[in-house]
Amino acid sequence: MKKTADYPYSVLVTGSRGKSSMVRLITAALAGSGLKTRGRITGVLPREITGTEETLILRSGPGNVEEMRWWLSTLPPDTEAVVLENSAVDPELQPLAFRWLNPSCTVLTNVRPDHEEVWGEGEAHAICALSAGVLGGPVILPRSVAEIPLLRTLLEGKGCTLHSCPDGETFRQTHLVLTEGVCRLLGRDGGTCLGAARSLPADLADFRLFTVGEGILASAFSANDPESTEELFRTTGWMREETTLLYNSRGDRFARLQSFLPWFRAFPWKGVCLSGKRPLFLPAGMRVIPLKDLKAFEEFISSSGQVFGCGNVAGIPLDFLLSRADERGSE
Repeated sequence: MKKTADYPYSVLVTGSRGKSSMVRLITAALAGSGLKTRGRITGVLPREITGTEETLILRSGPGNVEEMRWWLSTLPPDTEAVVLENSAVDPELQPLAFRWLNPSCTVLTNVRPDHEEVWGEGEAHAICALSAGVLGGPVILPRSVAEIPLLRTLLEGKGCTLHSCPDGETFRQTHLVLTEGVCRLLGRDGGTCLGAARSLPADLADFRLFTVGEGILASAFSANDPESTEELFRTTGWMREETTLLYNSRGDRFARLQSFLPWFRAFPWKGVCLSGKRPLFLPAGMRVIPLKDLKAFEEFISSSGQVFGCGNVAGIPLDFLLSRADERGSE
Protein backbone atom coordinates (compact mmCIF):
# COMPACT_ATOMS: atom_id res chain seq x y z
CA MET A 1 0.00 0.00 0.00
CA LYS A 2 1.43 3.37 -1.04
CA LYS A 3 1.17 6.14 1.59
CA THR A 4 1.69 9.87 1.35
CA ALA A 5 3.77 12.02 3.66
CA ASP A 6 0.82 14.28 4.47
CA TYR A 7 -1.94 11.72 5.01
CA PRO A 8 -1.26 8.13 6.06
CA TYR A 9 -4.61 7.09 4.54
CA SER A 10 -5.95 8.79 1.42
CA VAL A 11 -8.64 7.70 -1.02
CA LEU A 12 -9.56 9.21 -4.38
CA VAL A 13 -13.07 8.40 -5.65
CA THR A 14 -13.87 8.59 -9.35
CA GLY A 15 -16.46 7.18 -11.76
CA SER A 16 -19.51 8.15 -13.78
CA ARG A 17 -21.89 8.14 -10.84
CA GLY A 18 -22.11 7.20 -7.18
CA LYS A 19 -18.99 9.17 -6.20
CA SER A 20 -20.64 11.30 -3.53
CA SER A 21 -22.23 8.25 -1.88
CA MET A 22 -18.88 6.48 -1.84
CA VAL A 23 -17.11 9.48 -0.27
CA ARG A 24 -19.72 9.61 2.50
CA LEU A 25 -19.49 5.88 3.21
CA ILE A 26 -15.71 5.64 3.15
CA THR A 27 -15.32 8.75 5.30
CA ALA A 28 -17.75 7.37 7.89
CA ALA A 29 -16.06 3.95 7.78
CA LEU A 30 -12.53 5.26 8.33
CA ALA A 31 -13.73 7.62 11.06
CA GLY A 32 -15.49 4.68 12.68
CA SER A 33 -12.18 2.83 12.82
CA GLY A 34 -10.70 5.61 14.93
CA LEU A 35 -9.00 7.79 12.32
CA LYS A 36 -9.32 11.58 12.17
CA THR A 37 -11.00 11.60 8.76
CA ARG A 38 -12.18 14.30 6.41
CA GLY A 39 -14.03 13.91 3.12
CA ARG A 40 -14.91 16.24 0.26
CA ILE A 41 -18.00 16.00 -1.94
CA THR A 42 -18.39 18.10 -5.08
CA GLY A 43 -21.43 18.60 -7.31
CA VAL A 44 -24.58 20.63 -6.77
CA LEU A 45 -24.16 20.58 -2.97
CA PRO A 46 -20.41 20.65 -2.26
CA ARG A 47 -19.72 19.49 1.27
CA GLU A 48 -16.90 18.84 3.69
CA ILE A 49 -17.30 15.85 5.98
CA THR A 50 -15.60 15.56 9.35
CA GLY A 51 -16.31 12.05 10.58
CA THR A 52 -20.06 11.95 9.94
CA GLU A 53 -20.76 15.68 10.27
CA GLU A 54 -21.36 17.41 6.93
CA THR A 55 -20.82 21.12 6.28
CA LEU A 56 -22.06 22.84 3.11
CA ILE A 57 -19.33 24.70 1.22
CA LEU A 58 -20.64 27.95 -0.27
CA ARG A 59 -19.32 28.84 -3.72
CA SER A 60 -18.92 32.39 -5.00
CA GLY A 61 -19.24 31.14 -8.59
CA PRO A 62 -19.40 27.98 -10.72
CA GLY A 63 -17.56 24.86 -9.60
CA ASN A 64 -13.88 24.59 -10.50
CA VAL A 65 -11.37 21.76 -10.20
CA GLU A 66 -9.10 24.11 -8.22
CA GLU A 67 -11.55 23.64 -5.34
CA MET A 68 -9.94 20.27 -4.69
CA ARG A 69 -6.46 21.71 -4.27
CA TRP A 70 -7.79 24.57 -2.16
CA TRP A 71 -9.66 22.17 0.11
CA LEU A 72 -6.62 19.96 0.62
CA SER A 73 -4.64 23.04 1.66
CA THR A 74 -7.18 23.83 4.40
CA LEU A 75 -7.02 20.47 6.20
CA PRO A 76 -5.84 20.54 9.83
CA PRO A 77 -2.36 19.12 10.46
CA ASP A 78 -3.76 16.29 12.62
CA THR A 79 -5.75 14.84 9.69
CA GLU A 80 -5.02 11.13 9.33
CA ALA A 81 -7.36 10.08 6.51
CA VAL A 82 -8.66 11.98 3.47
CA VAL A 83 -11.39 10.93 1.04
CA LEU A 84 -11.69 13.12 -2.07
CA GLU A 85 -14.19 13.04 -4.92
CA ASN A 86 -12.65 13.83 -8.28
CA SER A 87 -14.69 16.75 -9.58
CA ALA A 88 -13.06 17.00 -13.00
CA VAL A 89 -15.08 16.37 -16.16
CA ASP A 90 -12.65 17.31 -18.93
CA PRO A 91 -10.34 14.32 -19.64
CA GLU A 92 -7.32 16.65 -19.61
CA LEU A 93 -8.17 17.74 -16.06
CA GLN A 94 -8.87 14.26 -14.70
CA PRO A 95 -5.28 13.60 -13.46
CA LEU A 96 -5.11 16.72 -11.29
CA ALA A 97 -6.89 15.25 -8.27
CA PHE A 98 -4.57 12.23 -8.27
CA ARG A 99 -1.48 14.43 -8.45
CA TRP A 100 -2.68 16.73 -5.68
CA LEU A 101 -3.74 13.94 -3.31
CA ASN A 102 -1.27 11.17 -4.25
CA PRO A 103 -3.80 8.62 -2.93
CA SER A 104 -3.13 5.40 -1.09
CA CYS A 105 -5.79 3.89 -3.38
CA THR A 106 -8.41 4.90 -5.91
CA VAL A 107 -12.04 3.78 -6.03
CA LEU A 108 -13.63 3.53 -9.48
CA THR A 109 -17.40 3.22 -9.03
CA ASN A 110 -18.40 2.55 -12.65
CA VAL A 111 -17.70 3.62 -16.23
CA ARG A 112 -21.20 4.23 -17.55
CA PRO A 113 -21.54 6.74 -20.39
CA ASP A 114 -22.06 10.32 -19.21
CA HIS A 115 -20.89 13.84 -20.06
CA GLU A 116 -20.98 12.70 -23.67
CA GLU A 117 -20.68 16.28 -24.90
CA VAL A 118 -17.13 16.21 -23.43
CA TRP A 119 -16.15 12.53 -23.30
CA GLY A 120 -17.79 11.32 -26.49
CA GLU A 121 -20.55 8.76 -26.90
CA GLY A 122 -20.52 5.30 -25.39
CA GLU A 123 -18.75 3.32 -22.71
CA ALA A 124 -15.35 3.27 -24.41
CA HIS A 125 -15.08 7.05 -24.27
CA ALA A 126 -16.14 7.04 -20.62
CA ILE A 127 -13.44 4.46 -19.86
CA CYS A 128 -10.76 6.53 -21.58
CA ALA A 129 -11.82 9.73 -19.79
CA LEU A 130 -12.04 8.20 -16.32
CA SER A 131 -8.90 6.09 -16.58
CA ALA A 132 -6.99 9.26 -17.44
CA GLY A 133 -7.48 10.30 -13.81
CA VAL A 134 -5.86 7.16 -12.34
CA LEU A 135 -2.09 7.33 -12.52
CA GLY A 136 -1.13 4.14 -10.71
CA GLY A 137 -1.39 2.23 -7.44
CA PRO A 138 -4.24 0.08 -6.11
CA VAL A 139 -7.68 0.53 -7.71
CA ILE A 140 -10.78 -0.84 -5.99
CA LEU A 141 -13.72 -1.41 -8.30
CA PRO A 142 -16.74 -3.68 -8.87
CA ARG A 143 -15.95 -7.00 -10.51
CA SER A 144 -18.17 -6.20 -13.51
CA VAL A 145 -16.05 -3.11 -14.18
CA ALA A 146 -12.73 -4.85 -13.58
CA GLU A 147 -13.61 -7.44 -16.24
CA ILE A 148 -13.89 -4.85 -19.04
CA PRO A 149 -10.86 -5.55 -21.29
CA LEU A 150 -10.24 -1.95 -22.38
CA LEU A 151 -10.25 -0.71 -18.79
CA ARG A 152 -7.88 -3.44 -17.61
CA THR A 153 -5.48 -2.68 -20.46
CA LEU A 154 -5.42 1.05 -19.74
CA LEU A 155 -5.05 0.78 -15.96
CA GLU A 156 -2.61 -2.12 -15.86
CA GLY A 157 -0.55 -0.27 -18.47
CA LYS A 158 -0.04 2.43 -15.84
CA GLY A 159 1.07 -0.07 -13.23
CA CYS A 160 -2.26 -0.15 -11.40
CA THR A 161 -3.20 -3.17 -9.31
CA LEU A 162 -6.91 -3.96 -9.67
CA HIS A 163 -8.76 -5.14 -6.56
CA SER A 164 -12.20 -6.28 -7.72
CA CYS A 165 -15.13 -6.60 -5.33
CA PRO A 166 -18.36 -8.56 -5.90
CA ASP A 167 -21.21 -6.57 -7.39
CA GLY A 168 -24.20 -6.17 -5.08
CA GLU A 169 -27.80 -6.57 -6.14
CA THR A 170 -28.32 -2.84 -5.57
CA PHE A 171 -26.15 0.25 -5.81
CA ARG A 172 -26.15 0.50 -2.01
CA GLN A 173 -24.89 -3.05 -1.61
CA THR A 174 -22.15 -2.50 -4.18
CA HIS A 175 -21.07 0.70 -2.44
CA LEU A 176 -20.88 -1.04 0.92
CA VAL A 177 -18.80 -3.87 -0.53
CA LEU A 178 -16.42 -1.34 -2.09
CA THR A 179 -16.21 0.52 1.22
CA GLU A 180 -15.25 -2.66 3.05
CA GLY A 181 -12.69 -3.40 0.36
CA VAL A 182 -11.07 0.01 0.83
CA CYS A 183 -10.86 -0.40 4.59
CA ARG A 184 -9.31 -3.85 4.39
CA LEU A 185 -6.78 -2.66 1.81
CA LEU A 186 -5.81 0.20 4.13
CA GLY A 187 -5.36 -2.22 7.02
CA ARG A 188 -8.45 -1.18 8.97
CA ASP A 189 -10.91 -3.63 10.53
CA GLY A 190 -13.50 -4.34 7.84
CA GLY A 191 -16.30 -5.27 10.23
CA THR A 192 -15.92 -2.12 12.33
CA CYS A 193 -15.71 0.08 9.25
CA LEU A 194 -18.73 -1.53 7.63
CA GLY A 195 -20.80 -1.09 10.77
CA ALA A 196 -19.99 2.63 10.82
CA ALA A 197 -20.87 2.96 7.15
CA ARG A 198 -24.20 1.16 7.56
CA SER A 199 -25.24 3.51 10.37
CA LEU A 200 -24.72 6.60 8.22
CA PRO A 201 -27.95 8.51 7.39
CA ALA A 202 -28.97 8.37 3.73
CA ASP A 203 -27.68 11.17 1.53
CA LEU A 204 -29.98 13.97 0.47
CA ALA A 205 -30.29 12.81 -3.14
CA ASP A 206 -30.32 9.04 -2.56
CA PHE A 207 -33.16 7.20 -4.23
CA ARG A 208 -36.31 6.99 -2.13
CA LEU A 209 -40.09 7.44 -2.22
CA PHE A 210 -41.98 10.47 -0.91
CA THR A 211 -45.68 10.82 -0.30
CA VAL A 212 -46.77 14.21 -1.61
CA GLY A 213 -50.45 14.95 -1.09
CA GLU A 214 -52.36 12.37 -3.12
CA GLY A 215 -49.30 11.35 -5.11
CA ILE A 216 -45.97 9.55 -4.70
CA LEU A 217 -42.60 10.73 -5.98
CA ALA A 218 -39.83 8.23 -6.66
CA SER A 219 -36.81 10.51 -6.46
CA ALA A 220 -34.13 9.17 -8.81
CA PHE A 221 -32.82 12.58 -9.90
CA SER A 222 -29.27 11.57 -8.99
CA ALA A 223 -29.32 8.63 -11.44
CA ASN A 224 -27.66 10.36 -14.37
CA ASP A 225 -27.74 7.58 -16.96
CA PRO A 226 -30.59 5.48 -18.43
CA GLU A 227 -29.21 2.13 -17.24
CA SER A 228 -29.01 3.21 -13.59
CA THR A 229 -32.39 4.89 -13.85
CA GLU A 230 -34.02 1.76 -15.24
CA GLU A 231 -32.56 -0.35 -12.44
CA LEU A 232 -34.02 2.02 -9.87
CA PHE A 233 -37.39 2.13 -11.58
CA ARG A 234 -37.69 -1.65 -11.43
CA THR A 235 -37.32 -1.56 -7.66
CA THR A 236 -40.57 0.43 -7.38
CA GLY A 237 -42.69 -2.37 -8.81
CA TRP A 238 -44.77 0.28 -10.59
CA MET A 239 -46.66 -0.24 -13.84
CA ARG A 240 -45.22 2.04 -16.51
CA GLU A 241 -48.68 2.82 -17.89
CA GLU A 242 -49.57 4.28 -14.50
CA THR A 243 -46.34 6.25 -14.07
CA THR A 244 -45.50 9.79 -15.18
CA LEU A 245 -41.82 10.42 -15.90
CA LEU A 246 -40.42 13.78 -14.85
CA TYR A 247 -37.04 14.58 -16.36
CA ASN A 248 -35.37 17.57 -14.70
CA SER A 249 -33.16 19.29 -17.26
CA ARG A 250 -29.99 21.38 -16.88
CA GLY A 251 -28.75 23.84 -19.46
CA ASP A 252 -25.23 22.38 -19.36
CA ARG A 253 -26.42 18.78 -19.64
CA PHE A 254 -28.51 18.67 -22.81
CA ALA A 255 -26.45 15.74 -24.13
CA ARG A 256 -27.67 13.77 -21.10
CA LEU A 257 -31.26 14.44 -22.14
CA GLN A 258 -30.50 13.04 -25.58
CA SER A 259 -29.10 9.87 -24.02
CA PHE A 260 -32.35 9.35 -22.12
CA LEU A 261 -34.65 9.65 -25.14
CA PRO A 262 -34.40 5.98 -26.29
CA TRP A 263 -35.35 4.89 -22.75
CA PHE A 264 -38.31 7.26 -22.66
CA ARG A 265 -39.57 5.95 -25.99
CA ALA A 266 -39.04 2.27 -25.27
CA PHE A 267 -41.96 1.96 -22.83
CA PRO A 268 -45.65 2.97 -22.65
CA TRP A 269 -45.49 5.63 -19.92
CA LYS A 270 -48.53 7.49 -18.69
CA GLY A 271 -46.68 10.66 -19.67
CA VAL A 272 -43.18 12.06 -20.12
CA CYS A 273 -42.67 15.56 -18.73
CA LEU A 274 -39.74 17.96 -18.63
CA SER A 275 -38.90 20.53 -15.95
CA GLY A 276 -35.96 22.88 -15.55
CA LYS A 277 -34.07 24.32 -18.50
CA ARG A 278 -35.88 23.71 -21.78
CA PRO A 279 -33.78 22.73 -24.83
CA LEU A 280 -34.11 24.71 -28.03
CA PHE A 281 -36.01 21.85 -29.65
CA LEU A 282 -38.35 19.93 -27.36
CA PRO A 283 -38.17 16.18 -28.05
CA ALA A 284 -41.35 14.72 -29.51
CA GLY A 285 -43.66 13.22 -26.92
CA MET A 286 -42.44 15.37 -24.02
CA ARG A 287 -44.54 17.94 -22.21
CA VAL A 288 -43.00 20.95 -20.44
CA ILE A 289 -44.08 21.47 -16.84
CA PRO A 290 -43.42 25.09 -15.73
CA LEU A 291 -42.50 24.47 -12.11
CA LYS A 292 -41.92 27.97 -10.78
CA ASP A 293 -41.67 27.10 -7.10
CA LEU A 294 -41.86 24.30 -4.56
CA LYS A 295 -45.64 24.59 -4.23
CA ALA A 296 -46.11 24.04 -7.97
CA PHE A 297 -43.81 21.01 -7.82
CA GLU A 298 -45.78 19.43 -4.98
CA GLU A 299 -49.12 20.16 -6.68
CA PHE A 300 -47.84 18.43 -9.83
CA ILE A 301 -46.84 15.31 -7.89
CA SER A 302 -50.11 15.23 -5.95
CA SER A 303 -52.25 15.52 -9.08
CA SER A 304 -50.20 13.05 -11.14
CA GLY A 305 -50.32 9.98 -8.87
CA GLN A 306 -47.10 8.03 -9.43
CA VAL A 307 -44.20 10.24 -10.57
CA PHE A 308 -40.70 8.94 -11.30
CA GLY A 309 -38.17 11.80 -11.23
CA CYS A 310 -34.85 11.48 -13.03
CA GLY A 311 -32.18 13.37 -14.96
CA ASN A 312 -30.51 15.93 -12.71
CA VAL A 313 -30.51 17.09 -9.09
CA ALA A 314 -30.95 20.83 -9.44
CA GLY A 315 -33.48 23.64 -9.20
CA ILE A 316 -36.93 22.95 -7.76
CA PRO A 317 -36.40 19.17 -7.24
CA LEU A 318 -33.30 20.00 -5.19
CA ASP A 319 -35.34 22.50 -3.16
CA PHE A 320 -37.88 19.75 -2.52
CA LEU A 321 -35.22 17.30 -1.32
CA LEU A 322 -33.79 19.96 0.99
CA SER A 323 -37.25 20.58 2.42
CA ARG A 324 -37.65 16.85 3.19
CA ALA A 325 -34.12 16.25 4.46
CA ASP A 326 -35.34 15.31 7.92
CA GLU A 327 -37.06 12.24 6.47
CA ARG A 328 -33.77 10.52 5.61
CA GLY A 329 -33.29 7.04 7.02
CA SER A 330 -30.03 5.19 7.53
CA GLU A 331 -27.86 3.76 4.80
